[in-house]
Formats: sequence, structure tokens, C-alpha cells
Amino acid sequence: MDYRAAADSRQASQQPAYQWDFVTPGLPDSAFEDAPGFSPTPMELRVMLLAHLRPRADSLVWDVGGGTGALALEIARLMPRGAVHTLERDPDAIELLEQNRRRFGITNLHIHSGAAPDDLDQLPEHPDRVLLEVGRPLGDVLFAVWEALVPCGRLVISTASLEGLVDATDTLGQLAARDVQVVQATVHRMQRRGSQTKLAAAEPLFLIAAERSPLIEPS
Repeated sequence: MDYRAAADSRQASQQPAYQWDFVTPGLPDSAFEDAPGFSPTPMELRVMLLAHLRPRADSLVWDVGGGTGALALEIARLMPRGAVHTLERDPDAIELLEQNRRRFGITNLHIHSGAAPDDLDQLPEHPDRVLLEVGRPLGDVLFAVWEALVPCGRLVISTASLEGLVDATDTLGQLAARDVQVVQATVHRMQRRGSQTKLAAAEPLFLIAAERSPLIEPS
């Protein structure tokens, strides 16, 4: 099901679009609606993920596991001639995605309710960029998105677990992916705690980036 960007006009008029007057990515975390159990990917990690994804102005992006939509919205803002299709299975996350899309007035982000790999057929064919969040064993999901990815297309996987890292790199090896890169990142931010100022760490993240070869591999 595609929850289209044509949201209720009366509701949109009551909530003006969020203004970000800079050409850089990296919207503040506070710009996004969140809820218990759902928080946006920290700004610094979003910027890093975007740098490895390398979307073009007219890219077709799959975002598998949309969460709050912070990263998908960042991408959609940067490529107005392109489109982002996000697949999310959690109804609460879908509601947050809708709220954030309305908040930013984004029309090229398309939200689909479903789970990978079974519902990937809801998304348009031949993406040239894919984002995949690994919160569970990859199983057939990585094989399915890799098969859909166009030659020379880029895939970026994010995971917080060592198991996800090992699973992703092993599978990419089986798929003969090229230009595989692995980055581990931790964000520390200054926080006031009583009379002291300390650096507090966000959850570490593993980023795995890869590119499909120019020729379609034999199946």
C-alpha cells in the first residue's frame, strides 16, 4: 500500500513545512517527530550514510526499514528529481513517517506498508540506490535487494550488531560485490549532567557499503 504524499490539505495548511535554509544535509535531530521506541538516526550518522550512498539528482532509492524516516527525508530533499520508496512494517513507525513527511512538505517520498523480502514487489523496479537497515538476520533480504539493484548501483547497509556485520560482509562476498567498505562509527555529544559537562555516546553503528558490478552477474 502506498501512503501517498497528497496528505490532507487542511492539516498541511495548519502545519507549515519545516524550514532548512542551508544546502548541506544534516537536519537537526530535533526537527523530526519521534515517539517512545523510535528516534531518528543521529545527524552525524545520517551524513555519513548519505556520503556512502552517493545518490544522484534523479536516483530511484529503496529504503528498506524506514523507521522515523529521517534518513529517507534527507535523501528526498537532496534529489527533487528523484524518488525515495520506503518499506516499513511497523504501523507506529509508518505513522511517524507520515508525520515527518508532512512536517517537511516532501512529495517525492513514498511510504509502503510491508516487510522484506515478501513485500519488495510493492516498490518500483530497478533502483540504483538501496538502503538496508539490519535489525534481524539478513536471510533472503539482501539477495532480493541485490537482484533488484541495477548494474553499478550502490547498496548501504547499517547495523548495530556484530552478527549483522558478519552476515552482511559474508553475503556480499557470495554476491561478488565490488568496492566493499566497512566503517564503524560512534557519535559522542556534549551533555550537561548536574554541575558537570560530559561526552555521551550514541549506539555504535556499522556501515557496510558496496557496489554492483557494471555487468549483471550470472544467476
